[in-house]
Amino acid sequence: MAFAPPRALGARSVQSLEEYNTPRAPLRRQVSLDEERRDDCQGHWKGPYLEGEEEEKGVRLFRAMLLQHLRLEELRPPPCMIVPANPDERGWWMYWRDWRALERAARRFRETKARARLASRAEHIPLLCLDEVEFEDIMQEICQACVHIEQRALVVMAFLCEVVARAVRVGGWCRAADWAAKHVAQCATPWAIRHGGWSAVVERAGGSRREDTLIAGAAIAALLAFLLFCRTRIRHALL
Repeated sequence: MAFAPPRALGARSVQSLEEYNTPRAPLRRQVSLDEERRDDCQGHWKGPYLEGEEEEKGVRLFRAMLLQHLRLEELRPPPCMIVPANPDERGWWMYWRDWRALERAARRFRETKARARLASRAEHIPLLCLDEVEFEDIMQEICQACVHIEQRALVVMAFLCEVVARAVRVGGWCRAADWAAKHVAQCATPWAIRHGGWSAVVERAGGSRREDTLIAGAAIAALLAFLLFCRTRIRHALL
């Protein structure tokens, strides 16, 4: 995956951080790793910004991707990140199908040079002295730099995972997780809706679902074989 160089100032709708001189939101109190209490936060996946089904779906998928990313980075997630998101009303199968598609895309993305560049960019973000406006400026720059429009949602989620993972290491993870979930719901989800919804977006990012179909078919075949075996054993026992 490639990234385009920043556009000229006149062609951009969002200025870089150095050129952004308008008033900002008040800087929140800096929170160190020692000050941030793990047992004070009740979770980040059920906020007031979840106004519809697609917003909940996007946050639910991001939570799953984040937890997997933390496992791969050998980081223990804080309890507030393990708190469940709102369940998928369509049922576990539809959620599992969407997640499998996103997981395939994320697994391939981890092997690209673009992922290394995103991780390097996240390492240079001053999390403990950042306000939400600055955070959104950074996210806008990431979106503008993504050349492949169809992969934008994957790039955004991957970068947010890198940011939150760094926050778990250095502190400020509650704030980072809140901002990440809000960005997925309020910024990434409208984009996903314009491109057919999260299910369609992750399906295109993940490629073919042939693997899922084969797994489901194998599971059904195994279940039928087991039922047939039990029926045969019962028949022989009765005779």
